[in-house]
Amino acid sequence: MDAVILVGGGGTRLRPLTYAVPKPLIPVLNKPLIAHLIANLARHGVENVVLAASATEKRIEAALGRGYGLGVHIAYAYEEEPLGSGLAVKAAAKDFQGPFFVCNGDVITDLDLSSMAQRHRDRGATLSISLSSVEDPSGFGVVELADGDRITRFVEKPARGEAPSSWANAGTWIFEPEVLDHIPDERMDGSLERLVFPSLIADGFIVQGFPSDAYWMDVGTSERYMQLHRDILADRLNGWLPEGAGNAPVLGQNCEVWPDAHIGARVIMGIGCRVGGQALIQGPTVMGDGCDVRERGRVEHSVVWSNAKIGAGAVVRDSIIGADVWIGDEAVVEGAVLANGARVKRGVRLGPGARLEPDEVAG
Repeated sequence: MDAVILVGGGGTRLRPLTYAVPKPLIPVLNKPLIAHLIANLARHGVENVVLAASATEKRIEAALGRGYGLGVHIAYAYEEEPLGSGLAVKAAAKDFQGPFFVCNGDVITDLDLSSMAQRHRDRGATLSISLSSVEDPSGFGVVELADGDRITRFVEKPARGEAPSSWANAGTWIFEPEVLDHIPDERMDGSLERLVFPSLIADGFIVQGFPSDAYWMDVGTSERYMQLHRDILADRLNGWLPEGAGNAPVLGQNCEVWPDAHIGARVIMGIGCRVGGQALIQGPTVMGDGCDVRERGRVEHSVVWSNAKIGAGAVVRDSIIGADVWIGDEAVVEGAVLANGARVKRGVRLGPGARLEPDEVAG
């Protein structure tokens, strides 16, 4: 099967991080977010992937190219103007001959795609939708299921207390080519979820649900981004945690750690990092390549991107630190999000909710 991945969004809810880096390229376990999505597709036999992207955003293609090293061939379908998810899929999948996956590009999941595809074939479905049970369905597309998990109603973001079930659209779908015929050629005032899915159900097509307890995270906010790393480091995604990381740190090549520094369990560090004397790195924490934690520096429960510098005696806790950030000596950063190139001067304190844009200076 082939696949379309929707990557045209602006990542506005992840700002300020996405001012400098498009959302599909934000690092997750020191690899681009979208590389994890593509890896799961490749594990289940997908060979050709089309990324539906904005024509103004070419950094994704510059980073991923044609998919060399990712196990798939990647092509790009660029929108000169925002088309909406329906027309974006229609343009990207125009040459596909058989059923194909469609995925939201900000979803991380270990969903068993092979089983989903088999259920789709067995039921003769025109459309299949992956489903996950959620406590509050009001922020999701929610379905009503009949026998055999056939979907009889699809409601996008129902009012509280009015959802037909707790089964929410989990952002992975299988389309038969004829679904494209139900997508109008003019730009829709809405989305696949609001228009196309309900109309297919109303017209009597088999729309199949695929309920699953697989891990699923819409990495749309900094809070969810942090939670994703905590979940990975807690080994909640099957096969994602590097061997031994639950009991000891995992360090990349050429890392330099002073003998009296302490690096705890559930810590992953990239290549060429440096940890100075009496420094402390406490998990769950992920640090990218080339990071430098000076003497007595502390990094706890955080995600730190490549080439960040943590000054002597500085503290970083429960925070996201972008690439090339500099945090001065004795500074404290707690519960904050710092975009690429931001600087925190010596002794400055940034508390929960603080945000620094790219190259912004605090203090």
